[in-house]
Amino acid sequence: MLPWQETVVKHFGQAVLIPIAGGSLAASYELRTNQGRYFLKYYDPATVYDSAITWRETSALQALKQSGWPVPDVILSHDSCIVLSWIEHGSPNRRNAAGEILGRILGKVHQHRADSYSLPWGNAIGVLQRPSEPYARGGDFYWLVRLLPLLEDLIPGFPFLREIIHWEQPIRNFLNHSIRHPTLVHGDLWSGNFLWRPDASPFVIDPAGYFGDPVSDVAFAELFGGFPQTFYDCYWASFGRDEYYECKKPLYQLYHALVHLKLFGQSYWGLTQSLAEQIRHSPCLKGAE
Repeated sequence: MLPWQETVVKHFGQAVLIPIAGGSLAASYELRTNQGRYFLKYYDPATVYDSAITWRETSALQALKQSGWPVPDVILSHDSCIVLSWIEHGSPNRRNAAGEILGRILGKVHQHRADSYSLPWGNAIGVLQRPSEPYARGGDFYWLVRLLPLLEDLIPGFPFLREIIHWEQPIRNFLNHSIRHPTLVHGDLWSGNFLWRPDASPFVIDPAGYFGDPVSDVAFAELFGGFPQTFYDCYWASFGRDEYYECKKPLYQLYHALVHLKLFGQSYWGLTQSLAEQIRHSPCLKGAE
């Protein structure tokens, strides 16, 4: 019996693991025990490049939970597995109702002010990063901690990206003066991480949490679609419209495009170029030089 299996048995007693399809980094299981059903994610140490991946996810989930985010409860955490509360999936016809509730919740929790901008649990998406120091200004944080490490990693294979380096000062200046406040964000809010129960109560899973601009979550949600319009309508009604959002959106989407470019290659080059063009012609950056 492997160490993680021993930990599960010690905690729950007799248990049955039923494989669930999906997941690129982790193997997913339904864990059936005498205490009930749970969701188990197993990261094989032989294939996962980040030895701290369960610590990162557990820490982010617990912090999000404390802040009022609708995330699963962490029941058990081990070096190579995480056990979470089970979410009974609702039907597709509850999607709009769930989106409405989620939008209101996020609009509320995004109003919580953090002390600074930071990457407190490091990062394992795109480039492996250690936890960052806190930053007083959001533009400095976003450029130095989020964008620049990815750009430097990708430029040897995609020389066109070198041009973005020349936009450093306008990007930093614009974001430094336009971000409302730092808050704890999910960091990987695409529609595949949006679930809901039969009663339409929403949940978000698989965070890559950090302290940044609240609307960066919404920008990524828009990038690949899949969220109902009710989500956006209720978010802005709750949070209050950000007058700079349309200028910020391609900047925050660029980060995720670069991550996908690194992970999946040339198929995301067109998206990356399109976002770079939007940023190049942004009226907000022209005034921030």
